Amino acid sequence: MDDVSEQIASLLISLEKQVLEKEDQLSRFRVQAEEYCRDQEADIAKAKARVELFRAQMIEMRKEPLVDNPLAPTKSVSVQSVSSVTQSDRIREAAKIILREAGEPVMQLDLKLRMESKGVYVHAKNPVDLIRSALRRNPDFKHIHAKGWTLADAAS
Repeated sequence: MDDVSEQIASLLISLEKQVLEKEDQLSRFRVQAEEYCRDQEADIAKAKARVELFRAQMIEMRKEPLVDNPLAPTKSVSVQSVSSVTQSDRIREAAKIILREAGEPVMQLDLKLRMESKGVYVHAKNPVDLIRSALRRNPDFKHIHAKGWTLADAAS
């Protein structure tokens, strides 16, 4: 009978060990599941933010520009008034102020965002390209590769 009770005790210990292992596995699985859920929620939040950004950009692109085509050549020089301020002039003036305040090179997209925060809106199909064109055509500005635009008279 002692032999049978030892076998039963051994079986009971083995079963208890299996139960503890399963509980441990379940606990680890719950931790992994929670991490997975947090990762998925973060990915979803990022995707929603991207959707909103794209939606805002699409709305901006659909808006009618205040000027027909700021890059199109004018038909006659005499039609244009000497005192009229072009969109490129507004871009350059705003960029000078922003670059002086920044004290360091600023990328084109950041220039656009800073201009908008100051109430200067670039009306074009691609505002960032228009900013680049306006600054590139003026000797007051210089571009530093991978850093952005700065004032030409600023120390590098």
